[in-house]
Amino acid sequence: MKKFVIILIFVLILAIGSFMYISNYMESSLSPVDINDTTLITVEIPSGSNTTTIANILYEKKLINNVNSFKYLAKKDGYDVLLKAGEFTLSKSMSAKEILDNLVNKSHSNNTINLTIIEGLTLEDTAKSISEQLSLDEGKLLELMKDADKSRASHEFLKDNEDIKDLQGYLLPETYNLYVGMTEEDIIDFLLTQFDKYYENTILSALKNTTLNFEEVIILASIVEKEAMLKEEKPIISGVFINRLEIDMKLQSCATVNYAQGEWKARLSEQDILIDSPYNTYINVGLPPSPINSPGKDSINAVLHPEKVDYLYFLAKGDGSHYFSVTYDEHLKAKENYID
Repeated sequence: MKKFVIILIFVLILAIGSFMYISNYMESSLSPVDINDTTLITVEIPSGSNTTTIANILYEKKLINNVNSFKYLAKKDGYDVLLKAGEFTLSKSMSAKEILDNLVNKSHSNNTINLTIIEGLTLEDTAKSISEQLSLDEGKLLELMKDADKSRASHEFLKDNEDIKDLQGYLLPETYNLYVGMTEEDIIDFLLTQFDKYYENTILSALKNTTLNFEEVIILASIVEKEAMLKEEKPIISGVFINRLEIDMKLQSCATVNYAQGEWKARLSEQDILIDSPYNTYINVGLPPSPINSPGKDSINAVLHPEKVDYLYFLAKGDGSHYFSVTYDEHLKAKENYID
């Protein structure tokens, strides 16, 4: 009896191990070939092609990781009887499921157009920019951007973070290649899908190494976006702000005051920094309540991986770079050299 129990336990362990291995293998083989490569690739599916033929074509184009896994998914989800012939535009950033959806539901033309989301823009400016580039309704775009609940059910990062009320900070700056004819809803859904991928593939794992939560990372990144002109200084400036947060020292970011005032000033007056606003980090300790713009990946990565520094102060030199100081006395001397 004892021997039978031991054998049974061994078989169960082996079965569980095999199941986990197969599950992980399937998940990996059905994931995008390259999540960051959004280059569009035109694929011609000849008339009469079966699932095996289509899978081989996609594999040769380096659009899928494994032929058999693709065929299994197509059969399991019922795509194999729905696949169509024709010309399709796909990319390596698509998962096997997304590719199958495209092959079955050819809902857009193959004509494409570039859309650039610029770093550091507010929702209002982003809506205006998208409208001008794609000839879409600016008001409708802004309405969708200002209500995260309209998109929450379809996007993991919004479902995970219910405090997010609007999309400022979450429209990832980059140049995208889109289908002509996409609606305002299509565009917002597409942009949030790109952020979803970045969230799941980069941000979540990096959060384990920071004391900030996800929303705090994006808020601080939006400040770094406006404070830093040079890419190489972003991790340092991020480190300065994190040092201040850790000792409950006011961030004193000019970018937050400019946001509170609704206008950009290169030099703030004493009256400016006293503006009564939760976004004014000269009078409030800690971070503002939400992002002040949509930061780029460089700024987000700088917050996720800040430079370990002792600095508590930095001062713009006027050439785009900054002078960093540990003590207030050093900071005052820098002001004498670079400002006064």
